[in-house]
Amino acid sequence: MADDGSSETPGPDPSHDAAGAVATDGTLRTDDRPAAPAGVRSRVVRLAIGWLPEETPVRHMLSVSFIDSVGTGMFLTGSALFFTRDIGLTAAQVGLGLSLAAVTGFLCTVPVGRLSDRFGALPVLVTLQIWRAAWFFAYPFVDDLPWFLVVCCLAGAGEWAAGPVVQSLLGSLVAPPARVRTMAAVMLVRNIGFVFGAASATIAIALGGGNVYRALVILDAVSFLASGALLLRLRGRLAVAEPPPNDPEQEHAEPRNRPSLRYLVLACLNGVLYLHAVILSVGLPLWITTETKAPVELVGAVVVLNTVLAISLQMRLSRGVDGLRPAASRQLRAGFILAVCCGLVSLTGSTAPAVAATLLLTATVALTVGEIYQSVGAWGVSYGYAPDASRGYHLSIYSLGSTGTMIVGPALLTSVVMPAGTLGWLGLAVVLAVAGALVPVVVRFRRPPAAEPSLPV
Repeated sequence: MADDGSSETPGPDPSHDAAGAVATDGTLRTDDRPAAPAGVRSRVVRLAIGWLPEETPVRHMLSVSFIDSVGTGMFLTGSALFFTRDIGLTAAQVGLGLSLAAVTGFLCTVPVGRLSDRFGALPVLVTLQIWRAAWFFAYPFVDDLPWFLVVCCLAGAGEWAAGPVVQSLLGSLVAPPARVRTMAAVMLVRNIGFVFGAASATIAIALGGGNVYRALVILDAVSFLASGALLLRLRGRLAVAEPPPNDPEQEHAEPRNRPSLRYLVLACLNGVLYLHAVILSVGLPLWITTETKAPVELVGAVVVLNTVLAISLQMRLSRGVDGLRPAASRQLRAGFILAVCCGLVSLTGSTAPAVAATLLLTATVALTVGEIYQSVGAWGVSYGYAPDASRGYHLSIYSLGSTGTMIVGPALLTSVVMPAGTLGWLGLAVVLAVAGALVPVVVRFRRPPAAEPSLPV
C-alpha cells in the first residue's frame, strides 16, 4: 500500500534518552508501556506503539505519519474526480502528468538525499513538507494542461523524495536493531491513516457539493503543513540522537560515501520485488475486469482484503529482522510468495466465476504477505549498507529501484504480462522468484565495505 514515501504524539519526555525505543545494548525495552494516547485506542494502533517507551521521538513520528497519510488518503480518493471534473482534463492527460511527476521524483530523489546528509534529515524533511503543501495549494488554481503538468511535476519531486528522508530520520532516532521494527510501526500507522482519510473522503464526496474535490486537495496541503509543524518539535531531541552532518568520526568509521556495485544490484532486485505494488494497483484490477469471469466487485474486495491483512500482519511479520542476513531472507520469502501469487492468477483466465474469485482472493493473501516481507527486507538491507555519514544519500539510491518500478511497471504488466495471458503471469512468477533468491546470495558473499568496488552516482 508509498509508496514515502515517503511521521507523532505529544512532546518529548526528558526521562527517556533520545534513542528512546532501545536500550543501550540495542534491545527493545519492554518496561514503561503506557496505554495508547487518547484518540488512538484501537488494538491495532496499540500493536504499533505498545513496544515504545512513553513520549519518545518515535511516538512523535508516528503522529506525523498518521496526519500525513490521512491527507494522502483524502487526496487519492478524490483526485481523479478533481482532475477530470474540476480542471477538465482527460484520463490520458492525468496519466501523462502522473508519469512525468514520477520521472521528476526519480531525478530529484538522490540530490535531496545528499542535502539531507549535508544539512540534516529533519530540516530537509520539514522543507519538503512545506514544498509539497505549496504545490498542493496550487492545484485548485490550475485551469489548463500546461499548468497541470508543471504543478504535478513540482509536487511529485517532493512526494517521491520524501520517503528516503523519512527513513533516514528514523535511522537517526533509534539504534540499528530496532530500525526495521520502527519502520514497520510507521507503515502500519500510515496504512491506518490512509484508510481513515479515504473513508472520510468517500463520505464527503457522497454528501458534499461541487467544491468537495477542491476541499480534499486543500486538506491534503494542510496535512503537510501540520505534519511539518509537528516535526519541528523534534529539534531538541534530534540534536542528542543524531550525529552532526558530516561528523568527522562518522567519516572515519565508514570512509566510503559512494554506493558499491553490490548495493546498486540489491536496489535493482528490490525494484523487481516491488512489482507487487503494480500488480495490486494495475494488474489485478485490469485482469479481473477484462480477462476473467469473476464479478467486477471483486476488485474492491481485493483492495479491502489487502488493506486489512497489511494492517493486521505488518508488525508480526517484521519481528526478528535485526541485521542483513534476516533482511535478505525476508526478501527471499517475498520473491517466492509473490511467485505463488502470480501462479494463482495465471489459473484464473478460463475458470468458473466462483473458482476464479477464490483463486484471486487467495492470490491477494499471498500478494500481501509478499508485500510485507519485501518492505521489511528492503528496510533491513538498505539500512545495513548505509553508513551514518551518508545515510540519506545511500537510502535515496536504494529507493530508485522501487521508484523506477512505478514508472515502468504499469507498461510492463499491460504490454507484456497481460497480453501473454497464463504464460505472462508464469514468466513474471519466475522473475520474482529469481530476484528474491538472488538477494541473500548477494548479501552472503559480500566483501568488507572497504574492499567493495564503488561507483560514482
